[in-house]
Amino acid sequence: MTGFSIPTELEKSHFYFFPVMKKFVVIDHSLCNLQGHHYECSIAVAEAAERKGYEPIIIANKVLNDSLAIENIKIIKAFEVDWFNQPVNIEEEKSLIPVSPKPKQPWQQRLRYQLYLWQQDYRELRILLEKVEGSTRRLKEWFKADLRSLRSIPLANTTWGLLKIVWGITRLITKIPLKITNQIITETVNTIFNKVGKPREKITVEPRSFVQTLGEVLSTLKLTSGDQVLIHTFGIEQLEELFYFLAHQNPTDLPTYHLLFRRDTEDPLVVNAKGMGLQKCLEGFCQTQLWPDKIRFYTDTADLVKKYNQLSLANFVQVPIPFRQEKLCLEDFSQNNTNYIHIVYLGDARSEKGYQHLPALIEDLWPDYLKPGLAKFTIQSNYNVTGGEATVLEAKLKLSQYPRSAVELIDHALKPDDYYRLLTSADIVVLPYNPTNYQRTSGVLTEALAAGKPVVVPQGSWLAEQVDLTRAGIYSSPSNLPISVRYVLENLANLTKKAEEFSHHWRSCQSPDYFLECLLRQPVIVPGKTVQIKSENLTIASILIVISLDKLLDRRNVNIIRHFCRCGYEVYGIFYRQPEHSSSPEDVYLFDNLQQLGLKQHWILQDYYTADNFYINFAKNSTHLSPEQCEQYLRDYYHHQSTLITNWVQSAGLIIPPELQNNIQGNIDLIYVDSFFCQHHLKKLGLDLAKTILAVDKFYAYDDALRQKREVIYQDLQWEINQLKLFSVLLTTLESLAFKLQELQPQAEVYSLRTTDQGIDYDQLNQAITYLLGEKVLIAPKSKNVVKKVVMLYPWGDIEERCSGASQRSGRVADFLASEGLDVTVLSVGDRQSNWHGQVHYRYFKSGFPQGELVQKVYQEAFLSWQKMLNISLSDNSNSSTLSRQQLTENWLPWIYYSSRFDARFQEILERVIDGADAVLLEYPFWAAIAGPICRNRGVKLILTAHDVLAKQLPTDSWLAQIALAEELQALQEADEVVTLSPEDQAFFRSYNIGSHYVPIGLDVASYPTSADPEPTQAILESLDTAINWRQPFCLFVGSQHLPNVKAVEQIQTLAQAGGGHWQAIAVGGCCPSKQERNFFALGKVSDSVLQALYRRAALVLIPLETGTGMSVKTLEAMAYGKVILGTAIAFRGYPVESEVHCLINNNLATYIGVIEDIIQHPHRYEQLGNSARNFAQNYDHRQLYQTYLDLLS
Repeated sequence: MTGFSIPTELEKSHFYFFPVMKKFVVIDHSLCNLQGHHYECSIAVAEAAERKGYEPIIIANKVLNDSLAIENIKIIKAFEVDWFNQPVNIEEEKSLIPVSPKPKQPWQQRLRYQLYLWQQDYRELRILLEKVEGSTRRLKEWFKADLRSLRSIPLANTTWGLLKIVWGITRLITKIPLKITNQIITETVNTIFNKVGKPREKITVEPRSFVQTLGEVLSTLKLTSGDQVLIHTFGIEQLEELFYFLAHQNPTDLPTYHLLFRRDTEDPLVVNAKGMGLQKCLEGFCQTQLWPDKIRFYTDTADLVKKYNQLSLANFVQVPIPFRQEKLCLEDFSQNNTNYIHIVYLGDARSEKGYQHLPALIEDLWPDYLKPGLAKFTIQSNYNVTGGEATVLEAKLKLSQYPRSAVELIDHALKPDDYYRLLTSADIVVLPYNPTNYQRTSGVLTEALAAGKPVVVPQGSWLAEQVDLTRAGIYSSPSNLPISVRYVLENLANLTKKAEEFSHHWRSCQSPDYFLECLLRQPVIVPGKTVQIKSENLTIASILIVISLDKLLDRRNVNIIRHFCRCGYEVYGIFYRQPEHSSSPEDVYLFDNLQQLGLKQHWILQDYYTADNFYINFAKNSTHLSPEQCEQYLRDYYHHQSTLITNWVQSAGLIIPPELQNNIQGNIDLIYVDSFFCQHHLKKLGLDLAKTILAVDKFYAYDDALRQKREVIYQDLQWEINQLKLFSVLLTTLESLAFKLQELQPQAEVYSLRTTDQGIDYDQLNQAITYLLGEKVLIAPKSKNVVKKVVMLYPWGDIEERCSGASQRSGRVADFLASEGLDVTVLSVGDRQSNWHGQVHYRYFKSGFPQGELVQKVYQEAFLSWQKMLNISLSDNSNSSTLSRQQLTENWLPWIYYSSRFDARFQEILERVIDGADAVLLEYPFWAAIAGPICRNRGVKLILTAHDVLAKQLPTDSWLAQIALAEELQALQEADEVVTLSPEDQAFFRSYNIGSHYVPIGLDVASYPTSADPEPTQAILESLDTAINWRQPFCLFVGSQHLPNVKAVEQIQTLAQAGGGHWQAIAVGGCCPSKQERNFFALGKVSDSVLQALYRRAALVLIPLETGTGMSVKTLEAMAYGKVILGTAIAFRGYPVESEVHCLINNNLATYIGVIEDIIQHPHRYEQLGNSARNFAQNYDHRQLYQTYLDLLS
């Protein structure tokens, strides 16, 4: 059945004598045209439902064009708003080609313009109007002069004021008739000036809401409990409308609703949505028991499933991304005639899709690919909003200036068949999307992968997670987009082959039929998501912390909570936001710190009742307030005055979730609260009679008087004292306040925490707990030998990628300590969100210090001045070389020491991260000047790892090297313990009276296999690059983008080209960009599996380093693979190896070719050398070596 209208009465009353088909209804109120993937998704799901035996029905927007009808699918055009709750203009939808809008001018302006045109044509009229204008201007000046003269007349001001009043009243009375007259004139002028036949403007009518239309249409469909309803695109405000709509329906008659959530929970459209918000909507569906029987929730990525599942009791299910895969088989008639590489951008022109990056990409490719006709771009350029975004419009204008033979723009949304033909014709699909926006899925990528197309996508997005470098180009920033596209162009055959192989698996995972199967299968409910607080060990006390969020900024409060956890109690936390405090940038650090406190569970409460009646009724009915206080509250509240009583009443408005209220009672032994205002919260939780410690940091009555600069009100002070009597124990960190409390309340149990240089003395707190808990009290171990929390400070941003030698070593240390049961947090630099990788918590800091570059320049200018002065004064006996300004800029030492030294924000972050830590591992010395004092003030052990002697990287005869060495030595002196990686570095620092512990680089040797099946290894390599003869022996070099590595690659290239041609040299890593020259191949960065295959197949490993400091991780890795290694002595620095036993050490590069050819021709002679290398690497197992860190930590 095909239709585009709501069923008629005749249809409703028709009788059928065969079983009625179950209905599958797709709700898509944003389905207006071919923009986006609304049409494709809805049609694909509806067709799958029909194949499953359902009657498919699509309810779309009323402006949907009749030409988009599909056979056997009933489409009802009904909705008047889209998922933004915005009405859709049918006139705008009639044209798919974007045009610049012409704003309609008021009739007065158009009349003036017409008079101007008449003046140009009729000279006599122009003269007449000029005379009228001049006379009018003179008359106006005469009138002003008369008004000025009236000031000298008695009672002139009064008369003038009365005239203004009368004029104002007159204007008010005549406003309505003037408005009507103006409307009549407007319509009359429009009739005169508008073209004949142009439709008159319609009177604006408020569109029906999403739920209004939904209710009207569904009532005509007579849905039953056996029917299904899918809503795959909606706003959060519409989710709230749907909740109230369904909550008032009879659940037994409801069909099953399937809701697909596509956006990230942190998306601004989700976070800033009006109304009750996403989380409360989900909680509402659970509390009304609509979920899971009558409503079910879905999203399309594993990451989003995890995020949504954290919001409520409801379980989310991951579903595929459906589209009509049969369309990929459409024949493209133009493809056979092309002899160029076709690069395609699909979808509309949007900034979040990176359209603005295309001009720079095309400019880069123009001379090498587009101008010679080797490649062509086809770019969909239709706007998603009228007129387009400013950046998108600018980009489109730039693209329009290229010849159509090189860059073809499509200004309209394509019909489905045309869209899929364009996709099929593509050789490469470019998706330069914003990774922040595209943590969600992409329909274009889904279709491109199903079509077997190599793609180019941004790192850090959902798109990049679906591909690898064997099928795609992945770039780190928009500036690297051209490099990534060139990579795909240069390796197109291999990438296309892999993409086509992957497409078969991808299609099976993303089919509409599988999508429908996910919806219709019986939901699996994960148990255990209710809030239950039950002590796992009845002999261990459970403690509930109730404290204001802003109090967590005070380190003393954080340390008290951490003390409870260290004692071994089962600690829970409720953290509330005070009524007058709004969210702030500090929240991200507060919430992150909560994860580190060791709490078993915690809740953050931020919502308060908004109705004034709630607080007024509470004050009137409160037994704690006298009638006079209640009356005073009403006066103060009316005048918006912040007082002790008003603040106390307002705090009662905190909303406690029902599940927390129902399940927390009776399972808590002790409560710690930060204010007597918390009595409201405890009463709601049913814990008002529980044993409670109240932290008192001030008298609110005195604080109130100080703020208002008046004497303390005795009645308020006495009232506050009476409130304090409701609590079992009073605790304060101020000794004087403790005496005052004891004076005012002689019968109270008052304890005072003493603060020392090493932190808080918890003896008094333990006594207070003993007073309340008796035998269930637990005392935290006082010995500093017990280390539970370790913080690692790592100055580079690659700690999780583990690409460089430093990141691999530091990462293994963190993993090892975590595997030994320690709580490990790593703080590094970068614009990333905090996350967990294995058992290690990674946190990141992005500096917003605007003066960082200025600080560096000031230091450089100062150095130049001192250098000149020293060269003059020591001109006779100075051997120091002079450095230019350019050389200073090129060197990162010693300036890196100063880049964060004056960053107060960075120092604050370090303080927060180090708070509560037992020890700090500082990787590299750059932050020691900041971290050292922080650790000393808190009694935290600081262990600094010197990866090498950094100052040796500078010319030894320069003043700059002396400054760098002075900074390095000063940093090492800040540490309690120093770790070095080589005996040479250990001896060097010992010469400056700095002792250290030698802990070399460690590996997980078992993870480096020495042999493997040659066929799979060969297949991996051949899929990487078919231009290389992988059957031919080759030498391997692996290195990062480090100057000694770059120079080593140059030497290797020279050796390969001078060789006999029966062996090749291959370089891997950032040390050399991808290139191929006679017998030499640079592959750039490769995946771990490819690197492993290269090591397995390599005849030997070359490491001809001429300079370098520290120990080389890559050398040890090659030995762990059991490879024969030929290198200079620098390559084996720090390792006690013996040439011709563990390796071949040769500093004469001129003899390398003969040695290489001998190894390749007689591999059996050198087999024992590889075995010895493997055995040597066994001594560097990280589990053995890093035990030293455990010893230092204890």
